[in-house]
Amino acid sequence: MAVVGQEMVNPVTRERLVWRETAASTGGGYCEFDLHLGQGAVVAMPHMHPHQTEQFWVKSGTLRLRIGRQEQTLRAGDERTVVAGTSHAWGNVGAGEAHVVVRLTPALRVEDFFETFCGLGRDGKLSSRGMPRNPLQLAVWAFDFRREMALPSAVAQAFALPFVAILAVLGRVTGYRSKYARYEQ
Repeated sequence: MAVVGQEMVNPVTRERLVWRETAASTGGGYCEFDLHLGQGAVVAMPHMHPHQTEQFWVKSGTLRLRIGRQEQTLRAGDERTVVAGTSHAWGNVGAGEAHVVVRLTPALRVEDFFETFCGLGRDGKLSSRGMPRNPLQLAVWAFDFRREMALPSAVAQAFALPFVAILAVLGRVTGYRSKYARYEQ
């Protein structure tokens, strides 16, 4: 579990997170982190948070944010909120690093998600796009964190979830887990 001040780095996606608030420090109300994005860094894929609102405050750099079908460029001082269940994607489109404060409300298990995500990146188990290379690892991770992260549309989820659930069972039987103690910092 993350603690306030803890840093998590994903070398594959060029993301560095520093936790400002955690589920423990807010009683589960929200979690918040400084997100430092290397030049050209993008989120692995459009996604949504089925049960969480996500807020972005751009501190420096330039962020392209797509919410639903609307795309916008955000600069220092800009803020945006993505309501639960809304497809979104983002990327650093400026020169140099971008610094964005991100808050997810409620916290749920986002810290565990990012611990594993960064650990898989450090271990070389992510593709260049930031997705687990092994489909069984991906299925276990996606199924166990389906309350925190999901495919960008209800239709895609309805078709994919039964297959992901079956693959997740196979993945667990073969030893894959969605959270690993060795990834805790």
